[in-house]
Amino acid sequence: MFTLPDIEKITLELVAQIPKGRVATFREIALALGDPIAARAVGSILAQRQRDCASHRVVGSDGTVATEQAHLLQAEGMPISDGRVLSLTKFLFRDFRSERPLQRLQEIQNEIRAQMRLVCDRKEYQTVGGVDLSYAGAQGVGAYVRLELDSLKLLGTQTLAQTVRFPYIPSYLAFRELPVMLALLQKLKAQNALADIIFVDGTGTLHHRQAGIASQLGVLLDIATIGITKALLHGEPERDLKSLKSGEVCYIRIGGQWAGAAIQPKRYAEPFFVSPGHRVDLNTALELSWLALQHDGHLPEPIQQAHDASRRAAQELKQQIAHTRKSSQLELFDKF
Repeated sequence: MFTLPDIEKITLELVAQIPKGRVATFREIALALGDPIAARAVGSILAQRQRDCASHRVVGSDGTVATEQAHLLQAEGMPISDGRVLSLTKFLFRDFRSERPLQRLQEIQNEIRAQMRLVCDRKEYQTVGGVDLSYAGAQGVGAYVRLELDSLKLLGTQTLAQTVRFPYIPSYLAFRELPVMLALLQKLKAQNALADIIFVDGTGTLHHRQAGIASQLGVLLDIATIGITKALLHGEPERDLKSLKSGEVCYIRIGGQWAGAAIQPKRYAEPFFVSPGHRVDLNTALELSWLALQHDGHLPEPIQQAHDASRRAAQELKQQIAHTRKSSQLELFDKF
């Protein structure tokens, strides 16, 4: 497993490089991280840590600033009018010193893509698994379920919680959630307790680099995986998804080739999106998704049950954290 960069720490270090009397946009900092798609994550980090850094020197793409921010910038000699920095290009700072860590993560995704095998290595599947993640504060709570394919009978559930430090950045979801999922599934694989194929809450080939979390999990553990999402991250549907009728499939292309498909499970439901992750082809992924779908379900049953299990476990952990915090406060009060 690769070592993840501390994106929060690096972001704060980049902000610290902005000199007095200059500003940078969220996008410029995201570019210094290696990908402009991270601009929203930069904003979230600075919103949480604004007292710990010179975040007042980070402005909107058009120079927009908040009222308190405007006062701080004006005190540094920055011309501001009507909530915007005047002559933004004149004061814009771009000369960041950075190793652009997100570019290295893109390279990892490309390396994963090169190792993916989008072919089936078995003819029959007796069991299917599902893995999903929910959150209890900074804790990621992963849940894995194993079901009998024919009956969709639940055979077992396992959960695991550990701290998540990587922020949410579109197309980098794996680096946020993969460590928890890997820790959860590695032990089960060693015990030969994994299903024949696993549905993953996330993309496989329907991804900007065609190697989403389902593909990365599959390659790293060398297991068969299918990616399932409720929204289309990347790709071009062959027809208007709003025109889909119950039971219809719409293939989705990336670079002129089929990379996944949308399935309309029932008339008044939203479609979900299927893409092969590793050791499975698209047609088999679609067939198994149909087989794993309850007659009244909106998602394949392994994903739905993993989602429900992770939500329950996360809620229980939140209650435990709240109880521990309350007990600590009462203990401290008693000392006085």
